[in-house]
Amino acid sequence: MKLPVVSRLSQSLRLVTKVLCILLLVGARLSAQDTTGIISIKYDGNWQKKNMPMGLLYLQDKSNALTLEKILEFPKNFRFKKAYGNAPTFWAKGNAYWFKFNLKNATNINQAFAIDLPTPLYDEGRLYLVVDNKIINEQYLSWDTPQLDRPIKHRNFIFPFTLKANQEVTCYLKLRKEVGSIWVPITIWERDAFDYYYYSADYHIWGFVTGILLFVSFFSFLLLFSFKDMLYFYYGVYVIMALGFISTNQGYFIRFYVDGSFGVAGNRMRYVCSLLFLISGLLFIRKYLRWDLLKNSVFNYTTWALIGLLVGMILFLYIDRLLFKDSLFHSNSALVSAILSVVFWFPTLYVIFGAIYCVMIEHFAKEAFYFLLANLPIATIVFHSSLSNYELVNGSRLAEIEYFAGAFLIEIVVLMVLLAYRLKAMQDTAERLFAEKSIAQQQRTEAILEAEERERVRIARDLHDGIGQMLAAARMALGNFLAKKKVENEHIQNSLDLLEESIREIREISHNMMPGALTKLGLSTALKQFVNKVNALDGLQIELQIIGLKERLNEKIEMMLYRVVQEILSNIIRHAEATKVSIELVKHEHELVLVVEDNGIGFDSEEVKNHGIGIKNVATRVEYLNGSVNFDSAIGRGTSVIVEIPLIHSK
Repeated sequence: MKLPVVSRLSQSLRLVTKVLCILLLVGARLSAQDTTGIISIKYDGNWQKKNMPMGLLYLQDKSNALTLEKILEFPKNFRFKKAYGNAPTFWAKGNAYWFKFNLKNATNINQAFAIDLPTPLYDEGRLYLVVDNKIINEQYLSWDTPQLDRPIKHRNFIFPFTLKANQEVTCYLKLRKEVGSIWVPITIWERDAFDYYYYSADYHIWGFVTGILLFVSFFSFLLLFSFKDMLYFYYGVYVIMALGFISTNQGYFIRFYVDGSFGVAGNRMRYVCSLLFLISGLLFIRKYLRWDLLKNSVFNYTTWALIGLLVGMILFLYIDRLLFKDSLFHSNSALVSAILSVVFWFPTLYVIFGAIYCVMIEHFAKEAFYFLLANLPIATIVFHSSLSNYELVNGSRLAEIEYFAGAFLIEIVVLMVLLAYRLKAMQDTAERLFAEKSIAQQQRTEAILEAEERERVRIARDLHDGIGQMLAAARMALGNFLAKKKVENEHIQNSLDLLEESIREIREISHNMMPGALTKLGLSTALKQFVNKVNALDGLQIELQIIGLKERLNEKIEMMLYRVVQEILSNIIRHAEATKVSIELVKHEHELVLVVEDNGIGFDSEEVKNHGIGIKNVATRVEYLNGSVNFDSAIGRGTSVIVEIPLIHSK
């Protein structure tokens, strides 16, 4: 017996809570240990780049007024602590952080280096090189530093310098971000290796990512125009917003919006793109999992409430910029930082639990399950980044935008497969409905035509056996009466002639409605007799050729083809004003081909659907036999009718 939905959901929530608690306990670390050790990196000429190992020393500057001179003058007052992880992460709350490590050139030649921080949107970044408590090199960068004014013209914070032979320096790095986290994945490069490898690899990777995302969004919009399904619109927008999120976080195109050209300046644009990315993701998942169809409307209303909150934050950023020159943002940076810390991970958590709920209640369960699989890499990165921001787990390079881009590529590939599967399912459903409709239409047509034939047989029998017999009896009785009385009267004789003519016409109508030759001798004989009768009349000459038809066909095929020829000749007699008609019936191995041509006045074949019930009757009977009919005509040059009937799949 299945548990109620609420019970199953509560069990899942308890399980997820236990798992998160275990992760927090395993990843928890002491964040404030005193240490006297300092990382010392030695360059001996045997490496081209070196990632910072664990144990980087840090110092939090809550006053934002600390200078390196003061640190060097009173070192005992400023005790650095050991950070955990190979890319330490701190929720800065607007405070500056200082980091230090030693670097020694152990070779006998001067060596150029570059310190790379793949984080382009710090409000302040400073590098100091210190020897014997003296500053020998100082560099400053910020997100609003023009790239042309940077020592290395790149969007990231890259500090170049040169060490003399056997020179050792202490590197101090100061980083400050007004809102958001401080994340320090430091890489030290040989300058020559940096210049050779970094740019090409960087641009090739991001060019590939951008190309893939643009292609997917373009393909989604093509599907939108083809199938008129808004799901593909939301997905295309979602992919474009992801490209904007990745680009702004990676610092691409920063020179175009650093001055506020898009209404907000610099790293504010990153927040706008991030919020738009979250909004588009919520719209897509709502449409993809059809939360609007859930009996429990909580998810639907909560989704719109979240979207409203995110839109409100975007409006706040623009209003603050346009009306207050960012004063609200600056004066409430702690509050804004706290809100952002929740906003950027809660929608992800909400979407995941929404998909889990859909799986549990079997609402688009397959789509929800595969969506969870597709989002697993992204969810891992988001939750890891959130926990490392609060120093609950070690900071790592997993939070690099390259990993996020890779995870997102995995997601869009899986989602594209799911959308393709959904499209295939829609096509299969449409084809099944079309086939069912065709079968129903075929059955209706068959029933109508069979009813029509039955009615023809009944009427023919009634005319022949009923009215015809009565008229014949009346004719016989009247003739016997005249013979006995030996009366010769012109009027009575005329009446007898009229009776005789009526009997003949009724017999003719009866035979046309149900020709005996068709049922007894087959289609060929019936057509020949019918053509001979028409030829006996003045005004129209018909030439009939039957090729390859030596044996009897299926009764329905013979009956329908006979009716088709009747209908076509009837139309020619009534409308075509023709004097000659050619009929050719050819039996091939797998099909019958009927060609009827006349030299009449013709008609506009493009308006064939508007030429009355006769043509529709022909088309209906041919369709009943799974065949095709083509009318080729033009005003003034006669008409050709070509009918093709398959023999293998015919009824």
